[in-house]
Amino acid sequence: MDALGTGKLITHAPYTFTGRSPGTSFGVDLELFSTAYDVPAGHRLALVIDTVDPLYIEHNPAFSSLALTSPKVSVPVSER
Repeated sequence: MDALGTGKLITHAPYTFTGRSPGTSFGVDLELFSTAYDVPAGHRLALVIDTVDPLYIEHNPAFSSLALTSPKVSVPVSER
């Protein structure tokens, strides 16, 4: 993401869960598709979790919500 907040999608992974009781926490291990990308100097990596993407919206129950707590995120980085 650049200084103006403009970003580029590097990878994505849809995730669907069913059979969960509302209000009950559960863990998710999600692997993103592997890719190589050079992050330009001054840019940042951003993780976006989206529940209203038009590509997947039909899979979300009406009036549902999602709450995230204490995410553990690791991104392998190699320097040249």
